[in-house]
Amino acid sequence: MEKYRLPAKPCGLPIKEAARKYPEFRKYLQNNRLNLGNPESLLLYNQLILRDFLSLEFTIPQGFLVPTICSRWSFIEWILQFSPINILEIGTGASAILALMLARIGCFVVATEIDPLAYESAISNIKLNNLENKISIIYSNSERNILTHLFESLDKFDAIVTNPPQYDEEYYNALQSKKGFSGQKIELVGGKKGHEFIVNLLDEVQSFKSPPKVYFQLTIPSLVEEINKLFNEANFNFSTETISIGTRQRVYYKIEL
Repeated sequence: MEKYRLPAKPCGLPIKEAARKYPEFRKYLQNNRLNLGNPESLLLYNQLILRDFLSLEFTIPQGFLVPTICSRWSFIEWILQFSPINILEIGTGASAILALMLARIGCFVVATEIDPLAYESAISNIKLNNLENKISIIYSNSERNILTHLFESLDKFDAIVTNPPQYDEEYYNALQSKKGFSGQKIELVGGKKGHEFIVNLLDEVQSFKSPPKVYFQLTIPSLVEEINKLFNEANFNFSTETISIGTRQRVYYKIEL
């Protein structure tokens, strides 16, 4: 991991420290507690975490998913043990958080995005941080294919990474009634069952000659059994690692095709 310019401290910003360092944050606190169900306060908190941790800034359009910075960083730390430098990210989202953090520590990233508003927002965030020389964004204007229409070869990439949509439609619809929920269907729903996007992506990657390894994080552990079954049936060479982040679990996948 010596090849990367890693931050000198762990990811995280205690609420009291955030309030002390950033006065604009104080208005969102009650009894030194943050209402995590308020998308506006949650967004500012994660913006401050990223600023404090990697000196990066980001914005997102209203209604889009607020990225949890330290959760994404944990995924990146896990990926770095495999030493990729040239990375293809599938679905960078409105924040382009993975791309920004990877570029900041020394990687070169080509990222795709299918939603036009998220695409424009991602470009703005890259420019905001002066990382145009490290990150390029490709608009994926196809509802049928994920990447086969964008690349003739994947030879220049060391790794493909993605934080894939993985909610099923029923679960996503139920979330609409929850207070403070934000997130667009296109960035959260992976299909009727939730895992279809992941399977379709791997099918496309497999169609290339000598494709790079694929890394993704599963934020819904209940999908593990079904996904592992499908991967075994397809004879994919894969490994997993389960990580606890706070009270939640994440399952990281490495797939060799």
